[in-house]
Amino acid sequence: MKYLAVFIFLLIFFLSTSLKAQWKRETSFTIGIVQPNFPKDYQNDERIGVSTKLGFNQSWYKPENKFSFRPDVGINLERFVVDNIGFGGLGGGSTFKGSILSINLELAALAKFQITKGLFFAVGPSGKYLITNYENLTRNWWISQQPGGTEKINEFNREYFIKPSFGLKAMIMEMKLGEKISFGLSFEYQWRNYKEYREINMYEEIIQYSQTSEISIFIGVL
Repeated sequence: MKYLAVFIFLLIFFLSTSLKAQWKRETSFTIGIVQPNFPKDYQNDERIGVSTKLGFNQSWYKPENKFSFRPDVGINLERFVVDNIGFGGLGGGSTFKGSILSINLELAALAKFQITKGLFFAVGPSGKYLITNYENLTRNWWISQQPGGTEKINEFNREYFIKPSFGLKAMIMEMKLGEKISFGLSFEYQWRNYKEYREINMYEEIIQYSQTSEISIFIGVL
């Protein structure tokens, strides 16, 4: 994973220098929500709910062209609320309550089309890679025929969302706030493989969604 992170940061650097002379760079700020989607065989009624999302992105494209390749890189912060979600059986178990903040690196390779004057649509593959989490949780645990306990957890770690997720991203933007300012909507659908970690990381048990649907509002500045 560390080699993937190094490659991504090198890609960001070379894109910013090689495209600057020919293309326009757009800086965008996003705010949105993330809706987890659970596997069909998921039986637990306790589920992580909708989370909030804040993002900062850099994109490169040719605004004067009706069609343009649009690479997009950014960092986002997502906050998931955990409300008495846990696992266990007759022999013991744990429940968690609090929140998890995740800082993610995002990449997308979009194709941008002009629909009408001032209205554009972009779509293409995207991915998300975890940089780190900040865990703010209270863990209550118990063991059969023994008193349980409470544990406060406040720390940075990589115990959640370890697997990169991949999906599709679509953007609808209209240049209506000024010549160099765009406002629009962004949609993403991401897939993640959580099952590989269920046997080696008990914390992954409380985050069992397999896809996410994400919608954001963004403002871009050229």
